[in-house]
Amino acid sequence: MNKTLVKGGLIVGLVLLMASCATAPPMAPFSPQSLDGKVSSGDYVAKPENFVVVFDGSSSMAEPYKGSLNTGNSKFAVAKDLVDRMNKTMPALPIQGGMTAFGLGKAPVTTVYGMTDYTQDGLAESLGRVSSPAGTTPMGLGLTEAGTLLKDASGDIAIIVFGDGEENTTTTAALDAANALKEQFGDRACLYTVFVGNTDKGRKLMSDIAATSACGMATSADELASADAMAAFVEKVFLEKAPAKPVAKPAPLPVPQPKISWILSGVNFDLNKAVVRQDAKDILQNDIKILKENPQIRVEVQGHTCDLGDAAYNRSLSDKRANAIKDYLVSQGVAADRLTARGYGEDRPRFPNDSETNRAKNRRVELVPMN
Repeated sequence: MNKTLVKGGLIVGLVLLMASCATAPPMAPFSPQSLDGKVSSGDYVAKPENFVVVFDGSSSMAEPYKGSLNTGNSKFAVAKDLVDRMNKTMPALPIQGGMTAFGLGKAPVTTVYGMTDYTQDGLAESLGRVSSPAGTTPMGLGLTEAGTLLKDASGDIAIIVFGDGEENTTTTAALDAANALKEQFGDRACLYTVFVGNTDKGRKLMSDIAATSACGMATSADELASADAMAAFVEKVFLEKAPAKPVAKPAPLPVPQPKISWILSGVNFDLNKAVVRQDAKDILQNDIKILKENPQIRVEVQGHTCDLGDAAYNRSLSDKRANAIKDYLVSQGVAADRLTARGYGEDRPRFPNDSETNRAKNRRVELVPMN
């Protein structure tokens, strides 16, 4: 690098900085808009896994900024304030961060932060060490250094450049370096530029750098002047909607159970008897088959009597008849825990007890599904 050029840049930067410090008004107050709620709610997650700030600390940044944000301050002071505003607006994110500055009158490029786990305090402390503008503007080397910092990075990348676009060295042209980053990282890297300058030439270069990545964008100090605008910028660079949560599949509807009600009209009993007759056993074979084919069905075995005899006797007799049928079903392979035997005595006649024929029909057992 030309020593005379560097020395001249140092002198010019120092003179401009002293002049701006003597007259610079206080920086505009800034209250960041919090984005923490969007992250803590789970609605948003970190967009990149890594980011690097590339900061212009060259002598041209000592010139007064002519835009509307913090007018009367140097471009250097306005750019530092913008990085500080961005940092204060950023929510806590599990990402890697870094910052490199070019110019500063020392080495052409200086890494001042990272790569490391990002924290607001860590970036703020590192920004504080960027003390004064000086030297030439090797913006291309600043971008190349960002690529070096990120060479081992996995996942997506955001590179944010703050400067005036007044490149005055072609050691590595800024646009060539931006294209090299595109070649190095492909679609994983998004370049964002924040123009803090006064010339159309500088604005165009910053815009062209951002355009090398399809996912990047170019903006300016004045466009980020409000807290809302800075929050929107931080959200675009650092956040994205969380992936949609999988919708829980509704529980399958229960399989409709067959509605079965058997009246074992052929299963009758002799008067005052609870013995299962052979004709009843023959009829029960069909019911046993149905029960075995439908193991989900639970059955109440209901015993009944006619009206002859007193109520207590008939209740006891109906219990015996119900249990006799239950025992027979169990002996034929129907699980006992699916059967509940209960006698109803003479309380539920199916036919009027006005003849011996009807009374014989009422001396019966019915199988009634419970589910």
